Amino acid sequence: MEQIYAGQVSLVIYLHDLSGGGAERANLRLAAEFIKLGWKVTFLIDRAIGELASHIPPTCPIKVLECEHFRALPRIIRFLRQTQPDVLIANSEDTNVVAILAGRLARTSTRIVVAQRCTLSQQVKRLAWKYRLFSPIYGMTLPFADAIIAVSAGVADDLAAYTGVAREDITVIRNGVVTADFEALASSGSPHRWFDERPPVILGMGRLVPQKDFKSLIVALGFIKDLTDARLLILGEGPLRGELERFAQSLGLADRVALPGFVDNPLPFLRRASLFVLASRFEGYPNAMAEALACGTPVVSTDCPHGPREILDAGRFGRLVPVADSAALGRAILSSLSAPPDRGSLKAHGRTFTVESCAAAYRHLISGLLEPAVTH
Repeated sequence: MEQIYAGQVSLVIYLHDLSGGGAERANLRLAAEFIKLGWKVTFLIDRAIGELASHIPPTCPIKVLECEHFRALPRIIRFLRQTQPDVLIANSEDTNVVAILAGRLARTSTRIVVAQRCTLSQQVKRLAWKYRLFSPIYGMTLPFADAIIAVSAGVADDLAAYTGVAREDITVIRNGVVTADFEALASSGSPHRWFDERPPVILGMGRLVPQKDFKSLIVALGFIKDLTDARLLILGEGPLRGELERFAQSLGLADRVALPGFVDNPLPFLRRASLFVLASRFEGYPNAMAEALACGTPVVSTDCPHGPREILDAGRFGRLVPVADSAALGRAILSSLSAPPDRGSLKAHGRTFTVESCAAAYRHLISGLLEPAVTH
């Protein structure tokens, strides 16, 4: 039987900001589910910026720290002492460490839950030098959290191997993307004009950063441009916008690659796309891929660490290719366009990734942390 906490839960969701990333969207969806349970939800953010600021439920208070990283530590300690929430959930490596330290130093009863949303070893290997300095601190701090969540089994395995945290101390809770109004959202809006024209549309989606490797996706289209008239839409914003636009132009693809920017509701794009392609070098749990499947849209993905293989059931629900292999990516795109899989089976699989089931897993974990509890 499930242990359900008997009282109202006061819960704080700690994020850097409210930019249009997967972690932010996942937490906003969870907040709505927690509110349905009668929980009091507060957002604690470092900076009051981001495209998703308007998506915070109106009943949720927002506390802005106006600073970040370790500079935020004294303010979080003060916040915990003043408000004494039951639970605080942090969502990135640096916020996780700061939250754990704040929880210890504040000496309140607040339970600190941390979520690992990307593959730590790949961040250390490929990203800024700060991760190399930060990782030992992370490994020493994590055992002091009340609970550790990973968004995929691969991420959990990697986190345990890299930090030395016991694998059994990490709970896997996969993100949910399917909400009660998913179908209505997917059918709303008017996507890009290309969807009303004859050529198939390939859709990429994510922040325009090196991790997403949109260059390899553009090169893949270049390899097959004489074999298909398909066009490529890349939704998202980021520092590589100008570089990617110039790169597409240098390959003679300026008229077949478009970057419309951040889209508040990408579901109509995903529903009408001929194919969704993820070219990432590494991931944690790519929400857009789950959303594409829930729309019934075929998927091609790099077999990157971690997430795509789990979501696609080892290739059963989408093609997997090696990371940074544009030729293989191009062949998989061409094969998927030529012989698309059954959209009904993709949709049925995608509709299993519900926000409700994700929230239920969080509820179960949090109920186990709080006392007293009653059995339902």
